Amino acid sequence: MKSVLIASIVTAYIFTAQDPRVTLESQYKAYIIAQQFTPNGITDIKGRILSGKKIPRAAKQFLNKNIAWEFFAKATLSSYWDKLNKKQKKEFTKALKQTLLKRYGKHFDANKKFSVKFSKPTEYKLLRGKQFAKVDTTVYILSKDLEFDAGFVFVSKDNRWMLCDIHIDGVSSSRNYRKALRRLFKKEGYSGVMGRLKKIYLS
Repeated sequence: MKSVLIASIVTAYIFTAQDPRVTLESQYKAYIIAQQFTPNGITDIKGRILSGKKIPRAAKQFLNKNIAWEFFAKATLSSYWDKLNKKQKKEFTKALKQTLLKRYGKHFDANKKFSVKFSKPTEYKLLRGKQFAKVDTTVYILSKDLEFDAGFVFVSKDNRWMLCDIHIDGVSSSRNYRKALRRLFKKEGYSGVMGRLKKIYLS
């Protein structure tokens, strides 16, 4: 439930070079307003009304453009990333992206009611020559009376903030995938990992 809702939240945002918290807050407010005036859908960036099958498609397109996929793939495989050649890294990144887009994109619900509280200033960190930013929020799912913490981690790339990880209740999404894929990599190697991912996104 939490990870599915995150797909809805992330798809509401546009990440520019300004403080990512400012961007998140402004886009969240615009998203809520759009929900109120389009009860059967949500307006996209160009003002078109998205509903039905177009919503998952739009969500996938947005996530595809605004997530630092190679960075996420590298963080997911950790030390095993360096064991791959250039072609394998490209193949794995593509497979992981397709797997996540299928998992989250189809669950996107523009009409899901939630609220987001921004309680802390943006945390910035320079790590290995790359600039990172983390925006901590508290998410409330109104229909489920559920509350959880969601931290959005960004990396600066080409004068834009690209999403590279999400922490739900303090647990890193890339770390969750890392445990499963590292275990599979150790047991079945690169071909086993690719086979498992392809089985998911091709099913």
